[in-house]
Amino acid sequence: MLHVANNDARQDFLKQLTERLSTRLEERKAAEVGAFARYFYASVPFDDLEDRRLDDLYGATLSVWHFLQQFDAASPKVRVFNPDYEEHGWQSSHTFVAVLHEDMPFLVDSVRIELNRRGITVHAIHNAVLATERGKESRLTRVASPRDADAPSGRESLIVIEIDRHSDPAALAELQASLHEVLVDVRTAVTDFEPMREQVKAALEELRAACPAQIDPEDHREAIAFLEWLLHDNFTFLGYDAYQVTEKGGQQQLVKAKGSELGVFRLDQPRYRERIRTELGVENGEFVLVPELLSFAKSAHHARVHRPTYPDYISIDRYDEQGNLIGEHRFLGLFTATVYNESPRNVPILRRRLKAVMEIAGFNPKGHNGKQLLQILEVYPRDDLFQIDTDELAETALGILSIRERRRVRLFIREDRPGRFYSCLAYIPRDVFSTELRVRIQNLLCEELDATFGDFNTYLSESVLARIQFILRFQGDRPVEYDVRRLEAKVAQLARNWRDDLQAASIEGFGEEQANRLMDRFRDAFPASYRDDFSARTAVYDLQHIGELDEGAPLSLSLYRLVEEEGSGVNLKLFHRDKPIPLSDVLPMMENLGLRVIGERPYEIEASDVVYWIHDFDLEHHTSVEVNLQEMREPFIEAFQRIWAGEADNDGFNRLIIGANLTWREVAMLRAYARYMKQIRFGVSQEYMANTLTSHPEITRELVTLFELRFDPEERPAEGEEEACLERIQRLLDDVASLNDDQLLRRYVELIQATLRTNYYQTREDGQPKDYMAFKLEPARVTGMPKPRPAFEIFVCSPRLEGVHLRGGKVARGGLRWSDRHEDFRTEVLGLVKAQQVKNSVIVPVGAKGGFVCKRLPEGDREAYQREGIECYKTFIRALLDVTDNLKGGEVVPPRAVVRHDEDDPYLVVAADKGTATFSDIANEISAEYGHWLGDAFASGGANGYDHKKMGITAKGAWESVKRHFRNLGVNTQQDEFTVVGIGDMGGDVFGNGMLLSDRIRLVGAFNHLHIFVDPDPDAAATFAERQRLFEMPRSSWEDFDASLISEGGGIFKRSAKSIPISAQMKRLFGIREERLSPSELIRAMLKSEVDLIWNGGIGTYVKGSEESDAQVGDKANDALRIDGRELNCRVVGEGGNLGFTQRGRMEAAARGVRINTDFIDNAGGVNCSDHEVNIKILIDEVVKRGDMTEKQRNQLLADMTDEVSELVLRDNYRQTQALDLAETISREGIGPYRRFISELEAQGLLDRELEFLPADEVLEERAANQQGMLLPELSVLVSYAKSVLKGDLIASEVPDDPVMERHVERIFPAALVERYHEEMYEHRLKREIVATQVANDLVDHMGIVFVRRLIDATGASRAEIARAYVIAREVFQLGSLWQQIEALDNRVPSAVQYGMMIDLMRLIRRATRWFLRARVGMETRETIEYFAPRLAQLQEGIGKRLRGEELAAWEARRAELIEAGVPEALAGASAAAASLYAGLGIIQAARQASEKPQRVSEVFYEIGDRLELPWLIGQITDLKVRDSWQAQARDTFRDDVDRQQLALTVSVLRMEGGAREAGERVDQWLELHAGMHSRWCKLLEQVGSGGQGGFPLFAVAVRELVDLAESSQES
Repeated sequence: MLHVANNDARQDFLKQLTERLSTRLEERKAAEVGAFARYFYASVPFDDLEDRRLDDLYGATLSVWHFLQQFDAASPKVRVFNPDYEEHGWQSSHTFVAVLHEDMPFLVDSVRIELNRRGITVHAIHNAVLATERGKESRLTRVASPRDADAPSGRESLIVIEIDRHSDPAALAELQASLHEVLVDVRTAVTDFEPMREQVKAALEELRAACPAQIDPEDHREAIAFLEWLLHDNFTFLGYDAYQVTEKGGQQQLVKAKGSELGVFRLDQPRYRERIRTELGVENGEFVLVPELLSFAKSAHHARVHRPTYPDYISIDRYDEQGNLIGEHRFLGLFTATVYNESPRNVPILRRRLKAVMEIAGFNPKGHNGKQLLQILEVYPRDDLFQIDTDELAETALGILSIRERRRVRLFIREDRPGRFYSCLAYIPRDVFSTELRVRIQNLLCEELDATFGDFNTYLSESVLARIQFILRFQGDRPVEYDVRRLEAKVAQLARNWRDDLQAASIEGFGEEQANRLMDRFRDAFPASYRDDFSARTAVYDLQHIGELDEGAPLSLSLYRLVEEEGSGVNLKLFHRDKPIPLSDVLPMMENLGLRVIGERPYEIEASDVVYWIHDFDLEHHTSVEVNLQEMREPFIEAFQRIWAGEADNDGFNRLIIGANLTWREVAMLRAYARYMKQIRFGVSQEYMANTLTSHPEITRELVTLFELRFDPEERPAEGEEEACLERIQRLLDDVASLNDDQLLRRYVELIQATLRTNYYQTREDGQPKDYMAFKLEPARVTGMPKPRPAFEIFVCSPRLEGVHLRGGKVARGGLRWSDRHEDFRTEVLGLVKAQQVKNSVIVPVGAKGGFVCKRLPEGDREAYQREGIECYKTFIRALLDVTDNLKGGEVVPPRAVVRHDEDDPYLVVAADKGTATFSDIANEISAEYGHWLGDAFASGGANGYDHKKMGITAKGAWESVKRHFRNLGVNTQQDEFTVVGIGDMGGDVFGNGMLLSDRIRLVGAFNHLHIFVDPDPDAAATFAERQRLFEMPRSSWEDFDASLISEGGGIFKRSAKSIPISAQMKRLFGIREERLSPSELIRAMLKSEVDLIWNGGIGTYVKGSEESDAQVGDKANDALRIDGRELNCRVVGEGGNLGFTQRGRMEAAARGVRINTDFIDNAGGVNCSDHEVNIKILIDEVVKRGDMTEKQRNQLLADMTDEVSELVLRDNYRQTQALDLAETISREGIGPYRRFISELEAQGLLDRELEFLPADEVLEERAANQQGMLLPELSVLVSYAKSVLKGDLIASEVPDDPVMERHVERIFPAALVERYHEEMYEHRLKREIVATQVANDLVDHMGIVFVRRLIDATGASRAEIARAYVIAREVFQLGSLWQQIEALDNRVPSAVQYGMMIDLMRLIRRATRWFLRARVGMETRETIEYFAPRLAQLQEGIGKRLRGEELAAWEARRAELIEAGVPEALAGASAAAASLYAGLGIIQAARQASEKPQRVSEVFYEIGDRLELPWLIGQITDLKVRDSWQAQARDTFRDDVDRQQLALTVSVLRMEGGAREAGERVDQWLELHAGMHSRWCKLLEQVGSGGQGGFPLFAVAVRELVDLAESSQES
């Protein structure tokens, strides 16, 4: 079946190739090349084809075809080159070798031999014999398969080979030349093959002619038979030459006959010029016939043709009629493989030799000895049989026979003087035979015989002996003198038996029964090297350690001292299963333990069932002082085992184990503090820290003592013990000479004292210490700690991971990040916690952030990588909980075995972050494992939490920003179509959910890490439906988008493409001029295009500031496509994803008019949703605990409230973006309060202006001069700080306990909980924090960023007092109702109209808040609201009837303006009255003092104000331009003074005796009564109205005059 499948696949492949040929070549040539390809690839293994790209195979085929085109059979073609796409039109990762040769045998074999000789790896080799026809100039006219019926007669062999790539041109040229040489050898040998056979036949004829008298006729017949046997394809002839005997100077010489050379002997090469002549056939200096007329010898050079072995020389004597030697025929060649497989009894010459040996031995061939001897001869090395003398063969064979299957060693050496080599046969017991022993014997023989190693072969059979043949070449021309018996004894020594000693020692050590069991396993286990180095008795001790490995220990150790050793020297044996311990693993461990390795010997112990390794080390302690072996043995062995098992780190701190006499665990504690110092950027290396501790062992031991005194729960110190330890350390530090050492050691003391808790003394269930440590610290107590300093910090350290968790306060939340920044992960987390503080401004907890790094991540295996990350995450979570309090039954339960140096601290929640997005359920499992009181509220978003993607909460929150931005531009995103470029795909949470929030979206482009989507003119409805389909798929990418819905000129393009064609539609849409762009260039054009919205739902940073470098951005993957903020041309940016823009990039874009907030504003919905989940779970889990709700009901209730939770979250997003827009508008009116707010936070260390990229004072002053305000990204930072700072002050105050203020707790919970669990809600564990958060959010969202700052400047009140006064003002004036009515006008009236109404209300509430701060009404919050609210409502009802003159005209004008803009009449009236309503507070207060009804007081108030033109005056004051905060305060004071004096005048009018009842008449009477003062006042008003340059002084005088008028009226 596989063959059929491969054949089908091959045909399909060839079909594709044929089609490619047809499309690119003219028809005739395509047909010719196609036919050739079908034949050539027919025999190529399909495995070699299936991985090839069609383009490359097409190029290779044409390359070979062109190679074939011209060929002269007399000149073989060889081409060696590296295919290059630009040069050759195709490419390969290998070097390409092509050979074209007239077809003949041995071509492929010989080429392969040459490649192997050069050590070149062959990856593929294809050979085909072609039937060819060539025309003029040897040009190819036709090629076909030789099997074709009409095939041409020519035969050519084509060899195509792929080898290791070689780029050196010289190496390629050398290889090509050597292949040419080999082909010459082959061609020469093959061409002369038949002539050489003819020479054999000629020699046969000569032999048959006569048998010389001195030759045994039997030998003569055997020689003839041998030559006949040769001709039966038993010899591959490579070369031939003839020699003649001549006389010169009376001496016979054997001289080569000129012109006799055939085959390779015709080549002028040194390897073919050697003359090998045996000593046989030479007597008294004259040449005589050898007895068998034949002689054999081995060449000294490997063959280059057919087989890579040493070829044989066969010499045949020639003689005259008298039997005199007249010359010889000499043949060079290779015996065929059949010779080596054939029985020598079937080979002429050899059979005769065997018979002769049997006769010499005199054994009956059928008897035992005869059969044994025959068997020895049958398996005797075949080459030796040809070359060995019969007598020597008999002697050797009988010597072998004499061993008689005994376990003994024998050695036989044959010298081959002509060939200058030894043939050594070594017989050794098979059970001791090994490669190691073979090499040792080989080395011994080479040394003793002064020879070099040539070759070896091994013969193993059922015999108890193994036979090894060594071919060793003479160093000189002659063999050396040697004693074979002495050599044999040495070989025997190498193979000596150590097992008997082991058996005896085992019985002595283990008893006979166990010893026998051990011997069954270990009889042959110990290698010769071990047996040489150790006695059998030592092996018994080692077997005990091996037994520990069998019991499950990963490592066993034996620390001992040789009897010869003394002082600092010790020995260590390591025992390990299965594989050796790499020295690179062990040596650093030894060095780090303070031991220098002098030597190492490894031993492989191969038991019958498993392999063990023993490593024996010679060690010396680095101090060179005497080591107390007894003292160091136990701590050293335990430490080494812990380090080996990965439970302790392997570094220089381990020197303290011996150097300071510490345990491995104490060292781990000191190391953990060192790791922490690295993270807080203490300026010395870890190695320096380790060296310092080692150099001061006494101080180091005292540091450990200090730690124990503070944290050991079992042995609490006596009073003064800790102080005494500190005093000892101080005294010791006085003697430390190095300043750096002193600072480091003092920092250790400081860190131990700053540590509040640790899990150091906690143990696992098995009683062993935990393999990680957690330290809870108070960073404020550490010198030089990088800012900002969190309130609390937990540092986690283990050999497997390190991590840190930073919290801004006791109630804090934030994600845990799987960091990849091993060197400075705390710096990363510190930056994130600062950002989290900003993001968390809308929720109860302050910012927290955690991060961990995995130190032992596996490489390559993604699943294993993820598993290790999860395990490290679990350990990190456990470490945090180890030092965190719990709550049970309302009582705080401290963690087990933890000494606490801080207050109760049970609140710990975590969240998902980079790398841990899917880990919430894992964290909650550990929370359950620990019985943590928060349960699955510990990590929000788990199985029974709110699924952010399913809710789409992050995207919906960001969409509130988008909707608001567009409303400001007059676009309704739910009704008006708008164009979008997006970052992400529909499979993602933020992008997918976001792009389904309006069916009016026209998504013209998007990209993720794989694809670019372009739809120049999309159908909004159709593409919305398609996006919804993609989003609902389990997994989708842009490739799944229905291409038929994409408009003309669009498409889906891979980012891996080299370039993308740009359509005319794309050019118009994205402002592109080029015809083609790279994917990155297209993305840049998309980001710069003039679209309505850029929606970021992806990962990565795509927009930076123009002055920022890509390196500063820190997102290398997107460097190629990132643009500057000033290059953005979109109208709106929605940041659903994190970090898509740098803050500087945002600011540049905002400065260009792009509507953009920040990511932490836009995507705050996620963290807000998680906080709602935690607070809800805390509430209802109390209900579950007391049995009033089941777990199942609880989970169902959570699910039922999903929509309302979503509404609560989105309300916060809506309000916060509204606050930003209002702040943007207000900042244009005066930037001073914002500058002061920034400076205040900076002075308090709460804000780093540079870190937040906030403008310097000079820049702000320049903006003020240009009437420019703050940018939205800047305001986004400030609004968060405003809320966070206010929230912190409120929590520290009594405000959250105020009965009115605490009602804010209800705002965070769904209505169902408010109704069903009202009482429980007010007992919520985080009630105060929730109240403070809600008050802060409400205040800043309604009143703006600098509201509190301005009132602090104006009144000197605290933030808490201002917040309380604000809530009173808010309730009194029913701000919430009015505000909601204005918000309901979204998309019905212009945003500017809404914001104008809101700013009017903000001014009113600001003045009212200031009034309540100053009025000192003497009532509680609730009383104040209940007193003022109804009375103010009454005043508000008829406000139009009460206003007078200019104030009435202004109200009517403003009301008409709002109504014309589309505002409902009632709301327009209430909003228009905002400026006048403020006076209601004073009116009500005055009514209270005067015992009048507020309505009557208001009538007089407005009447007197109108008659004295006080509203006009206030307007003039309001229009005053201010240069600084002092002038602003003066302006506010003028207004307040005018208001106060108007009230004083009102009271005076009301108290006037005998006046009219009607307000107007009564005011007339009062003015007549004070005509002089009135006249003076009127003159002053004329001066104010004249437009002079009076400014602030003039208004100061005016206010003073008004005061005089009021005071004079009281006196009268």
